[in-house]
Amino acid sequence: MKISKIVFAVSALVSVLQTQRLEAGDVVRRLVLEADPIAPVSSVYEQNVNSVTTSKYGASVDFNVGAFMTTGPELWTGTFLARGDDSGASYRREDLWPGERHKLDAMRFRWSFGVFEQGQSMRGWYLKGAYSWMRINSRANRFTEDMSTANGLSSATVVDQPNDETDLITDMRHGVSFAFGNRWILADRLIASVGASITHNFRRTLAVDSSDPMAKNDYEELINQKLPDTRMATRPMPEVNIGCGYSW
Repeated sequence: MKISKIVFAVSALVSVLQTQRLEAGDVVRRLVLEADPIAPVSSVYEQNVNSVTTSKYGASVDFNVGAFMTTGPELWTGTFLARGDDSGASYRREDLWPGERHKLDAMRFRWSFGVFEQGQSMRGWYLKGAYSWMRINSRANRFTEDMSTANGLSSATVVDQPNDETDLITDMRHGVSFAFGNRWILADRLIASVGASITHNFRRTLAVDSSDPMAKNDYEELINQKLPDTRMATRPMPEVNIGCGYSW
């Protein structure tokens, strides 16, 4: 009697598992991997036009949750190095002075949730919302400014020899991002997408390790005005998103 009950329970369990597997088999699962082809190209352009050495890369992953919603991570990283002009031109306070260097290492991570026109294949028009986290490490070898002088430097300063002190700034931000655009599937597997997004930071932590009273202002002037890439700006700025990749 006990053996028959065990056999009945096992057969019932196998039947339930087979039913669930068949139901799950009706849901098409897809994974989309995209890379940003513009980031490396724009790095070369910015170096030639703005005399800022840059290196930028970006990639994202999308996978669908049933046929209704998609989710996945996005990573962008960039390095920017600005140097003072030592060509002998007239010096301006708004420029980096000869011998000065300012380097930024930035990384942004976003986890998005979105809906597509074609949910299972993740193509067509889309809307996305995302949590955004960014960290920027700033290292600057600049002149320590004297606020009592007109140009910010004392009369005894040697113009091409900045102070041997590194101004360190760590900028961490938390925010929300919204995006819309369109994605096409080419040749069944290859994909291309074009969209726009904007990020609003609701929390920012700025740690400054420097004796220069203008270190923070120099950093914010660099990210808001001098760098052509607007991802690090303190105010919300529209951003164009272009991706090329593969769909599984």
